[in-house]
Amino acid sequence: MATPLARLVSEDLLQIAQWRGLYLFELGMALLSLGCVLMLKLPPGDRFKAFEKLDFLTFGLLATGFALFCAVLSLGRIEWWLEAQWIGIASAASIALICAGLAIEHNRSNPLLITRWLGSGAILRLGLAVILFRVVLSEQSVGAVGFLQALNMGSQQLHTLYLVMLLGSVSGLAVSALTINPAHLIKPLLISLAMMAIGAWMDSHSTNLTRQSNMYLSQFLLAFGGTFFLGPTLVLGISGVLANPRNMVSFSVLFGITQNIGGLIGSAALGTFQVVREKFHSSHVVEHLTLIDPLVQARLQSYSASYSSVIADPSLRNSQGIRAMATAATREANVLAYNDVFMLIALIAVLTMIWISARVLWLKMTTQPLALAPVAPAASPIVSNSGVKSS
Repeated sequence: MATPLARLVSEDLLQIAQWRGLYLFELGMALLSLGCVLMLKLPPGDRFKAFEKLDFLTFGLLATGFALFCAVLSLGRIEWWLEAQWIGIASAASIALICAGLAIEHNRSNPLLITRWLGSGAILRLGLAVILFRVVLSEQSVGAVGFLQALNMGSQQLHTLYLVMLLGSVSGLAVSALTINPAHLIKPLLISLAMMAIGAWMDSHSTNLTRQSNMYLSQFLLAFGGTFFLGPTLVLGISGVLANPRNMVSFSVLFGITQNIGGLIGSAALGTFQVVREKFHSSHVVEHLTLIDPLVQARLQSYSASYSSVIADPSLRNSQGIRAMATAATREANVLAYNDVFMLIALIAVLTMIWISARVLWLKMTTQPLALAPVAPAASPIVSNSGVKSS
């Protein structure tokens, strides 16, 4: 819900007081949250010393490592991955710092993060599933919004679309809270993935005539599915925490990191894929733009004629027509590239559904419930009237 809500509010704040107003609003929200935390105190309970001096070293290593990794994912596709030297240095440093922090925690007698629990198969699969969900959900920020911005849509024109996204997120969260059943947690995950796959598939048929109103239904489905899976995911993780309350900190770190890193991985991967596919489609489109083709000549003449009222020089009109044709070719290449992105997102959602379904079927086939045969009551001795016992 943060992304559509921020895009609805931030523009008005920028118009009122520019960046200063936006940052003051963020500061006010942080202070409001702090006040709520101080007022709504937890009930009294047992207190014990939970942190040690070595925890601060671990926190420093892991926080710095993940911060560098987030910077690489955020700016990699902008600076480009193999062009900026700092990207390689930051990537290597982040890997080294994260590995050092995990190594310290793994060999401690009283660790802050239970690495053996985090490295178990069930928790790794849960983390991977959350990351895949976040990658699919990146269709909203990278796919739909980027596509409409490539068609010269401004933020004011996308307000209604952001409202639809916000409504879908709130609806998904409410329905998840009302319908969650601890005995059936896999079905909501599959429903969420199915809705997001359908929404991405609907967007994959976009053209240069597509507008924000054509994406209301698909974006509602994506927003609904993006929050509908949160409740079952939390319950699946909490089930491992209830067995050992010491895992609460580890689960909180896992859930927060997978949410943030998954979103950044989705934005970086899908954004990079869009750039690569745009170059591919652009080369194919430009390859067929030759002046020998009469259709290309007719289109060039129509572009040049549109400037006849403002440009008298024929050569300048021709150059402007060529520039307009190049702009149209770039726009078409971007449309095709975004369609590829939407189709890739739908494919990832479908493959994730297949993986989760196959895992559930495998567990049902390999885990046989114990057959509890009815136990026959022990034969009690029968005492006859004569006092003789018989079995």
